[in-house]
Amino acid sequence: MPPALRSLLFPALVLALCYAGWKSYGWQGLLLAVLMSSFWVLLHFTKLMRLLRAAANRPLGAVDDVRALQGRLKPGMPMHEVVRQAACLGKRQEGPSEEATEDFVWHDPQGRTLHLRFDHGRLRRIERREAPPADPPGGQP
Repeated sequence: MPPALRSLLFPALVLALCYAGWKSYGWQGLLLAVLMSSFWVLLHFTKLMRLLRAAANRPLGAVDDVRALQGRLKPGMPMHEVVRQAACLGKRQEGPSEEATEDFVWHDPQGRTLHLRFDHGRLRRIERREAPPADPPGGQP
């Protein structure tokens, strides 16, 4: 679904619900529709705040295992679901990027990194980079 259409879907449904409530039960139906819509928005806001509070308690972009996280991700996932899977916020990459595209990086203690690209809040590209091989302890170049 195009992002512009997705952003108009909820307001259109709320207006349709309000109209149906008004036509069916008058001002009491309209009030019920507005209260139901407000409750739905508050439920989702609370859910998002709980997720962000849990993610704020972890270091930025640090996960236990990048490979396990990559296995749970699928293109098209919304950003909040990726944060839920990672249990922390990703580190935003700065650089030349399109207006609606954002790049984030997660890393693990082994040095592997997971680069994710989001387009309009949806996961578009997943790229894992392995840690560079360590030098042998013998000191040979």
